[in-house]
This record gives sequence, C-alpha cells and structure tokens, in this order.
Amino acid sequence: MSSCSQKPAEIYYGSDECAHCRMMITDDRFASQMVTETGKTIKFDAIECMAAYASDHKSEMHSAKLWVSDFSSPGEWMNLEDAKIIESQVIKSPMGGALLAVDSPEAAEEHLKEYPGEVTDWQQIVK
Repeated sequence: MSSCSQKPAEIYYGSDECAHCRMMITDDRFASQMVTETGKTIKFDAIECMAAYASDHKSEMHSAKLWVSDFSSPGEWMNLEDAKIIESQVIKSPMGGALLAVDSPEAAEEHLKEYPGEVTDWQQIVK
C-alpha cells in the first residue's frame, strides 16, 4: 500500500486562490498551505488565513502537514513545526494579520533587531 505525499505543492502566484479569503495568492513571503493525510493541498495567501481555515475545518486538520513560506527566503517551504512565527508591528501580510515565518530562533532574533514584533506560536494564532 502506498501513501499520499504530504510535501508542499507549487503555488502559482497571481493565479492560485486562497482557500479561506478567496483572494489571489500573490506574495511568496507570506503564503502557506495545508496538505491533508490524503495528499489534498489547500493553499492560503497568509498564515492567518490558514489559521482561520484550521479553526473552521478541524476534521481536515487530523494528520495534516502545515507548510509556511520562509519570509527570509520567499518561496522556500518550511514545516510549520520547525518554523518560528513572528507577529510584526511594521510588516503587513496580505490579510493584515502581520504574521510571517522564519526558519530558526536565530533568524527570528535577527529579524526582530530590524523590525519590531514578537515571536508567537501556532496555538496562540488559532485561538
């Protein structure tokens, strides 16, 4: 028996639509996606859209993999579990939630030296 891949899919910027807000996904610094255990990819224009979708669709979250784009290397995907989420005070994401992801505590620290904000976590976001 083979299993479905839960790797992130390619997002076609300027063409793909956010599953939550229905806006066109245009900024590769903020995109995110959920891949269900059956391999279905659900794409979002911002981390806050993925969080809202997750809150509204708890059954799809079972065994799903969550992926976020690395703000420092736009378009490079990171598993949400490995990412550090920053709520920025000055950088606005497409939906205005000001959430962005970087790949390490060190990257978060460097980012926060230049742009005010604070590190948050997924549990705080989905509340």
